[in-house]
Amino acid sequence: MKNKPKMKWKGREAKQAAEQGKRKALLSAAILVEGEATVRTPVDTGNLRSSLTHSVDNDSARVGTNVEYAPYVEYGTENMPAQAYLEPALTTNIRRINKLMGEIMGREIRGI
Repeated sequence: MKNKPKMKWKGREAKQAAEQGKRKALLSAAILVEGEATVRTPVDTGNLRSSLTHSVDNDSARVGTNVEYAPYVEYGTENMPAQAYLEPALTTNIRRINKLMGEIMGREIRGI
């Protein structure tokens, strides 16, 4: 009789690795988008550009600002054309974000 390979259940470790990978991937994606948005942000005083920040929670990442006039710059007004910087920062990087997330998640899971 041949020896059967021993298998050990690592479900808990896999779940923890997946969660850790997800958090790292979201953080990396947020940093990527924030950097791109910073480059794209129109500058008058520099206040809007310097106010860009990111946050990550369990299932999402956010990039934005608390500057009151930011939506007017992004979407424009009746008297001012849009100068979008956030949405293009995300949309131009979708493929890079997907690749980055897959690489980071895979690395974490393979590490168990």
